[in-house]
Amino acid sequence: MTKPIFKRYLKDRALLILFYLLNMLAVVTFFHLSEPANTEVLYPLSLGAFLLAVYLVIDWFRYFPANKSLEKVLDDQHSEYKPDTEEQKAFHKVIRKMQGEHSREIAELRGQNKERLYFLSHWMHHLKTPVSVMDLIIQKEKETLEDLEVLEKIQLENKRLHTSIEQGLTMIRMDSFENDLEAGSVDLLASLRKLINTRKSEFIYHSLFPAIECEEEVVRIITDSKWNEVMLDQILSNAIKYSGMKEGSKKLRLTVRRDGRETLLSIIDEGAGIPTYDLERVFEPFFTGENGRRFRNSSGIGLYLCRKIADKLHHTITIESEVSTGTSVTIRYLTKL
Repeated sequence: MTKPIFKRYLKDRALLILFYLLNMLAVVTFFHLSEPANTEVLYPLSLGAFLLAVYLVIDWFRYFPANKSLEKVLDDQHSEYKPDTEEQKAFHKVIRKMQGEHSREIAELRGQNKERLYFLSHWMHHLKTPVSVMDLIIQKEKETLEDLEVLEKIQLENKRLHTSIEQGLTMIRMDSFENDLEAGSVDLLASLRKLINTRKSEFIYHSLFPAIECEEEVVRIITDSKWNEVMLDQILSNAIKYSGMKEGSKKLRLTVRRDGRETLLSIIDEGAGIPTYDLERVFEPFFTGENGRRFRNSSGIGLYLCRKIADKLHHTITIESEVSTGTSVTIRYLTKL
């Protein structure tokens, strides 16, 4: 660290050193021209060089501490900046002033953002109430009506609305993810059965038959139960959505297998599939791609949320797909040994 600072120091003082040496040369030349008999040159030059060296050493010890502190700050290390010269003190005051103004602006923006998120969160929670009431009304009417097709379509749209609201709430909660994290040992198979049962009516409506493929009765993984289910539910939602674009009966395979200290879950559908040129961007926010143009309810935030949750839970999520064949989403979990 000292070497780069010393180079900068010599560069900053180069003009001063040059003018000092030229000044000494001019003085010696003047006295030599005034008294041609005086041929002494080495002594005054040596004295001048010695005084210059003393000055540079003193100046270096005033220059080095402040610049060393700046180097540490630039390297993201903690360091207390202590200015020595009047110039350094002036710059320090300017920096402190700018820092104070910047901190106030950041605090104001955070306050405004927090207020917006607060009202948005409450507004979306209020939206959930009529959605839930509509679902109860539909369930009640199904018991008395003979033609259920219209009600089933309304219920499906209502479910999509509910899913969109949940996505919005999830995006809001992501800002305080660490405060709502409770990692532990979770039975992956139990979570999958719970999520499949929740979306049972959608599976039936789209003629989609889910099947869990695993050789074990219980598979323990290390994760956060709630956030993991949010991620899996979004993947299942996509599988149902894009499988519904194809006619006839389809299968949805959920394969679970061990791989050393990891557990791999693959959710494999027989849906429309994703074009190769869209695969690299499916985890980008609001990217809908070719299927988004064909399917009006694509929001482009589902897989983005899955990647965000997976990263925060230290899981790995990958996707493979082939058009008209289907899509496979694989998640790697750390296994509870």
